[in-house]
Formats: sequence, structure tokens, C-alpha cells
Amino acid sequence: MKKVRTLGIVIGAIALIAVGFLSAKLLEKENESKVSATSIEERLEKCSSLTTVRLDYRGIIKYEDGDIQYINKKSFSMIYDAHVKAGIDLSKASVKVDGKKIVVTVPQPEIQDVIVDSDSLEFYDEKFALFNWTEKEDTAKAIECAKEDAKERAMQTDILEQALEQAKTVIETLLLPVSEEVEEAYEIEFVEG
Repeated sequence: MKKVRTLGIVIGAIALIAVGFLSAKLLEKENESKVSATSIEERLEKCSSLTTVRLDYRGIIKYEDGDIQYINKKSFSMIYDAHVKAGIDLSKASVKVDGKKIVVTVPQPEIQDVIVDSDSLEFYDEKFALFNWTEKEDTAKAIECAKEDAKERAMQTDILEQALEQAKTVIETLLLPVSEEVEEAYEIEFVEG
């Protein structure tokens, strides 16, 4: 009887150890399944258009319309303030999970928006024409020229490189909770797309 009881205790202990081992393996697999490329991509897509850098710019443009002096040719110089925003579209990012490494392919940064502050406009050297009177249309065209000028000037700076570096920092911060949900931390690697 003692042998049967001892055998029962040993079998029970082995069964408990086996259940504990299997539970640990199942929990480990459950933690591993939490970090998947699809779940990370979904998280990034929710952010979509990510503006990471804003450049404030003050510029001047010369606007001319028409070709015959005093008849239909008018011109003016316009000083303006513009805000240039750059960043990335996170919906275009792709993610691959390889072991304990999360590889994020980040799309190239781009100028997302150029806004000319209409309250900042200052006009100089105005020359009017007899048969070319549309001031509102001229101002609208001049603002479009100012947007192009501000965009060109911004491209001459390192705004896109700054946008990319800031985007990487934001993505790392965004993925930090994902990598902390599991016991062993994940390494995040960036590839430029």
C-alpha cells in the first residue's frame, strides 16, 4: 500500500511538473504571437501621415504678369512667411519580425505641406497696368509662387534628413510597449525604403 501511495505521489508530482512546463511553453508562445509584423503595421497605419519637422521660412518673390509695359504688364515684390512641414507616410511602412528583431522599412520622407501665412504678406514695388486689373487673382498666383519658392528653399536644407531621424525616434517610442510586452526585449532595426 505504501508503494502504491508513493508511486501515486511521484506520478502526481511528475504530472504537475509536466503541466507547469507545458503552461510555461504555451505562455511563451502566446507572448511571441503578440509581436507580429501585422500587429505592428496596424499600429503604424493608425498614425498614417506623420509630420516630424516644421521649418519656418521668410522669403521674397517677384511677381510679373503681362508683357507690354504700362498696358498689360504689372509686377510687384512680395515678402511672405511660410511654414514647411516634412515627414513620412507610415501607412507605406512595412514590418518584418525575424526572431527577436523587428525590421521596419521606413518610406522616404517628403514635404507634406507648405502654408503661406496670408497675414504676413507685404507688397513692394507695385507697378499697375491699364488693362490688367485682377488683384485677387494676382495675389492667389503670387501665393502659389511663394509656396513653390518656400518648398525649393526647404529642399536646400536638411529638412528631409531631420524628418527621417525624427520619424525613427517616434517609431521606436511607438514600438517600445510592443517589445516590452514579452520577457526578452526586441531589437528594432530601420531600413530606408
